[in-house]
Amino acid sequence: MTILVTGATGHVGRAVVDALVAAGQDVRASSRDASKLDVPDGVAKVSADLEDASTLEPALDGVSAAFLYTRPQGIEGFVKAAEAAGVRHVVLLSSAATLEPDAAQSRIAGLHRAVEQALAAGSFASTALNPGAFATNTLGWRADIAEGVVRTAYPDSRIGAIHERDIADVAARILVDGSHDGESLALTGPEPISFREQAEVLSDVLGRPLRVEELTKDQAIERMLALGWPPEVPASVLGAWARTLQEPSKVTDVVREVTGNAPRTFRQWAEEHRADFS
Repeated sequence: MTILVTGATGHVGRAVVDALVAAGQDVRASSRDASKLDVPDGVAKVSADLEDASTLEPALDGVSAAFLYTRPQGIEGFVKAAEAAGVRHVVLLSSAATLEPDAAQSRIAGLHRAVEQALAAGSFASTALNPGAFATNTLGWRADIAEGVVRTAYPDSRIGAIHERDIADVAARILVDGSHDGESLALTGPEPISFREQAEVLSDVLGRPLRVEELTKDQAIERMLALGWPPEVPASVLGAWARTLQEPSKVTDVVREVTGNAPRTFRQWAEEHRADFS
């Protein structure tokens, strides 16, 4: 069977490709411009724009399962194309925001929930992966770390930062065995870890001192937008961080339950990404 991985230029998408290749699967990787894809030998590459239905038919031809990232624009076209191609299972990279008590008032939750619901209405099986904070978000600190500092709002906010390879391993297992139809899986790292503690881990791994500088909410929003975060995201994310000052974000054991392996620690992530901070 052929498994399509959309968004294969991203951290999670590329990790899904690697996990499926390691599992011996026939993988097809896609992005808007296939020429920009850097994938292992033997992985087919195809250009596909989720907002352009005309590109989806060739991308989905012969595909039995697909990994999809959230993009509300064009989701109806994707569902129709997947049904026409006979896709049996779609695994969506969604967000923990859809599982929060205030999801109905959250703009970011609404965007992800719209895609979850569109897939659930399709004739194929679907599974939503709902990770919280990504460990890769700390890559946004690279310029600051070069100056010996980590700048962030709410440095003592405690979140369950998750390694992208743990998300990918869960996705790959479900794409292969077709399990967890209709479920939303809350994915986290193994423990809540504050941004201050993440800075300490990075300091140790990189072998250089790092001081922490606390930003105001407005300063943090400005920086997040400059880094390319979608406009609707920063305020919601900062609100979640503020809440975890009093009560750390909850962690789950879903990664272990699905894959049989414990989720990777933030230190493991930092060691694997050491070169990214050089």
